[in-house]
Amino acid sequence: MNLRALALLGLLLGSCPPCTAEPRIAPRQSTISFSSTGSIERSGDQTRFVVEPETGIALSGSLQLPPGDGPFPAVVLAHGCNGIGRTERTWAEVLHAWGYATLLVDSFSGRNLAEACNNPWPLAPLQRVPDVFGALHVLADNASIDAGRIALMGFSHGGIVALNAATEWASQRFSAKNRPSFRAFIALYPYCNVSFPEQGKLSGPLRIHSGELDDWTPAAPCSQLVSELRKRGQDAEISVYPGAHHSFDAVGAGRVLLPDAVNAAACEIHLPGILGPLPDAQALAPCLKTGATVEEDAAATAAARHKVRKELEGLLD
Repeated sequence: MNLRALALLGLLLGSCPPCTAEPRIAPRQSTISFSSTGSIERSGDQTRFVVEPETGIALSGSLQLPPGDGPFPAVVLAHGCNGIGRTERTWAEVLHAWGYATLLVDSFSGRNLAEACNNPWPLAPLQRVPDVFGALHVLADNASIDAGRIALMGFSHGGIVALNAATEWASQRFSAKNRPSFRAFIALYPYCNVSFPEQGKLSGPLRIHSGELDDWTPAAPCSQLVSELRKRGQDAEISVYPGAHHSFDAVGAGRVLLPDAVNAAACEIHLPGILGPLPDAQALAPCLKTGATVEEDAAATAAARHKVRKELEGLLD
C-alpha cells in the first residue's frame, strides 16, 4: 500500500506510555491530564486496526465550568485536523453561556503531532475514539459534573471521531462497565463516505450538521447515512445549511483555500468491519485529491448554534 493511499486511510478511519497520574481538576478553568481508555493501533502489515485495551495514551484537555454551583451537564469537544483552534474555543464559550461545562481534548500534543490535514496518516479519527472515552470517564469522576448528562461534540476530523464513538461497538469496547456513557453525539461537518457494519447501531442519539457546498466532507453521504440509520430504527438527524462550506462556523476565518489538504470527498469506501481490512491502494488512487475550501458563514453559524442548543436541551434532559 503506497503512502498516498495510507494517508487517505488515515483521514477516513482515524496515531506515550500509559498515563497513571490522577487527573488534576481545578475550579472554573484548568488543564487536566488523563489517559485514553486503551488505544487503537495499526497492524504490522498496515492492513487493519487493532484494539489495545491495556495501552492508554497520556492526554490533556482544557476543562471549563460555567458560573454557578453545579453539578453541570457537560460536552466533550473533539477538535478538527488542525488541532485546537478558534472554532473549538468559540464553541466552548457559547456552551458555557448556555450552562454547560466543556472538556476540550487535545489529541495531538501527547502524540507529538501538529496537524492531520495535509498528513492524516499518523492519526486516524478512529484512533481518537479511546481519547474521548477517557475524557468521558474523567468528567464522570468530577463532583462538579452531572455524570449522566455528558455529550460528545466533534468538528471535521473530530466529527468523524463522534460518528465512530456513537456506535454501540465503541461504547462496548471503551466505556467502563457500570459507568455512565455519552448521552448524545453531535458531529459538525464529518466525513460520511465510509461504511461498515458497526455503523448501523448507535449507543445514543446522533445529530449531524453539514454545509450544502462542503467540498471536503460533503453533506450528501451524511444525509444518506442518516436515512439508512433511521430505516434501522436508530435516532439520527441531519441539518444541512444552504450555501455553506466546510467549517462554516469558523468565526473570523473568511474564505480560505487549503491547497495541500488531503481530500477524499470523491471516495466511497465499504469496509467489512470498523477495524478493517482496509482497501487496496489501487482502488483508492482515482478518487484521492488535494485541496479544500473553508469559509465562514454567519447565517449558518447562527442557525447551527440555535439547533445545537435545542438538541442539547432535549437530549440531555
